[in-house]
Parts: sequence; C-alpha cells; structure tokens
Amino acid sequence: MNSKPALSTNRCPRCAATFTCGMQAGEAACWCAAFPSAFAVPSVGSVDPALGCYCPRCLAELIDQKRALQGGAAQTPVQDR
Repeated sequence: MNSKPALSTNRCPRCAATFTCGMQAGEAACWCAAFPSAFAVPSVGSVDPALGCYCPRCLAELIDQKRALQGGAAQTPVQDR
C-alpha cells in the first residue's frame, strides 16, 4: 500500500480537472497504461504537462467515443490484479 499522497501534476485540457500523471510523478508507469491503446502517448518532457494528457474520466470518454465511431464496443481500464 502506497502511503504517499498523490501529487496533482497535470490539468486536463478538456475539463480542467487536476490529476496525477504517474510518469510526471516519478512512478514506473502511469494509470493511463491500464486503458486500451487509442491515442499516441507523448514521451515525458515532450509536451507541456498542463496540456499533454487527459484526466481518467475524459480519457475513458474519448476512447469510448473513438471506439463507437469505429464500430467497436466501449472499454474500461484494465483493473489491477
């Protein structure tokens, strides 16, 4: 169990919610890796952290929209095992 509080490292460009990017926070991986691949993920430091990533809610909605346009089923993130 991780006892450190999560740091808000980003602000979603779609809804302005603050959230933590695992890569920006120095984690080995980010929460977004649990989502199905739908968008190119920028490398750390290649974009403004405040503009580069969507929050978990917006990313899920955008992935579902993209899949619907492509005729695929909606998908949610893979749960931790």
